[in-house]
Amino acid sequence: MKAALAQFIFESNTFVPQVAEIDLFKKGGVWLDRPDEVRAWAAETDSQLGGSLAVLEAAGWETAPCFAAMPGSSAGRMSADCFHQIRDTLLARVAAAAPFDLLILHLHGAACAVGEDDIEGAILSGVRTDLGYRGRLVLSLDLHANFTRRMLDCADAVTAYHTFPHMDFTATGERAARLAQHPGGFTRAVAKVAALVPPADSTHFEGNLAAVLARARELERHPEVLDVCVLPVQPWMDIDELGSAIVVTAGDNGVPLGAMEELARAWYGQRHAWANRLSDWTTIITALECKADRPHIIVDSADATPGGSPGKSAEAVRRLLPHRDRMPGTVLLFVVDPDAVRAAAGDTTRFVLGDPPVEVEGRVSWRGEGSYRARGGAYTGQTFSMGEAVVIETGQLRIVVCSYPSLTPDPAFYECVGLQPDEALAVMAKSMTGWMAAFDAGWDRGYLFDGPGYCSLDFRGIPFTGGGRKLFPLMEPEEPVRIWQPSEG
Repeated sequence: MKAALAQFIFESNTFVPQVAEIDLFKKGGVWLDRPDEVRAWAAETDSQLGGSLAVLEAAGWETAPCFAAMPGSSAGRMSADCFHQIRDTLLARVAAAAPFDLLILHLHGAACAVGEDDIEGAILSGVRTDLGYRGRLVLSLDLHANFTRRMLDCADAVTAYHTFPHMDFTATGERAARLAQHPGGFTRAVAKVAALVPPADSTHFEGNLAAVLARARELERHPEVLDVCVLPVQPWMDIDELGSAIVVTAGDNGVPLGAMEELARAWYGQRHAWANRLSDWTTIITALECKADRPHIIVDSADATPGGSPGKSAEAVRRLLPHRDRMPGTVLLFVVDPDAVRAAAGDTTRFVLGDPPVEVEGRVSWRGEGSYRARGGAYTGQTFSMGEAVVIETGQLRIVVCSYPSLTPDPAFYECVGLQPDEALAVMAKSMTGWMAAFDAGWDRGYLFDGPGYCSLDFRGIPFTGGGRKLFPLMEPEEPVRIWQPSEG
């Protein structure tokens, strides 16, 4: 028995005006289309692909890992050319692996391109139509996937991350492989939930979403249920099919639709308790007056690079500059600004950083290529690049100014430019909750603020023109839960 496998991960924020090009993968991320390279990468990283390969090979399967692509960071829509290169390459590499008995695709679920709102659905449709594949197809997704009707029609079985911050890449790949080996047939259904859930109130270990995830695990004890995905959708997409979802994969006797709908309605029933966890700057600055045993985490949630924001906001620099000489320890910040990196090549001591710009007087204490291998609790072992970078010192502030946004916050981000995050008073992260896994930190150490950026937690202020306008909290929909089943034929 032979299985083909591929992994393609990309998350779009359609409110970001800049389109993503192929260099985001080929130069700043991962682009592997030779089976030996894909297999080596999967063996070295915490990845879905690695998890699936380990389970299948232990069960005696012949495996053909044929493609892996991940960006250096999330971004806006892909350009049409970028999308077609990825889709065509993935399909060509899958076709080259034929014949096979099983296909496992590890995708994100929230990727958009110019002219295509559902990249994952387009890829799945291409497998079924362009390649004519009629065999078993198992799909894994990010927790923040936007589940679409094409996904429902094309995939036989679905699983997704159980964690946020995302810490179960390998475990998700293992679940996908075990699901793929189910001896019987599959049925599947979706409860689409008309709501946007604040990512800052969506952790797996405590709070409202944790309660829903616990109930999902209980539903998996049903004799017919094989997997339950809880998907609080990535909210910064202006597309018509937007919404959260419960996705259930079951055996031949069918999905227990009543139990699935009950879970979805219980989730929607939490909606008035959802919170964004934002702090004001008075609270943040007061916290920085005292050095704790471990660093405080200052979280620029609106400029979150994993959510597609470009990392250009210097709001924390602006707010902390007046206090730079009075803090009881170093504060590590970063801004993506390639123009400022180039300007810092000279002997200047005056810098203009970010968008909107902030003027800073200081000195360059480090310059070079910023490349790091994540060592925290997420993306462990994967390599990322921030491009050319400099470190500017001013008072107790250490500002990393880099050329590329990075997908993940991690201590190694600061260590690769000569800084010591473990010894700092505070470090900045541009991520909703990824910092929790990266720095082994809880909510007691994190201070979220909502400055300039494309990942605002004020959903009512997001200029939706598509499906988002019909979701809570923008409105109370007449029918908040809709049941989808696969199309016939």
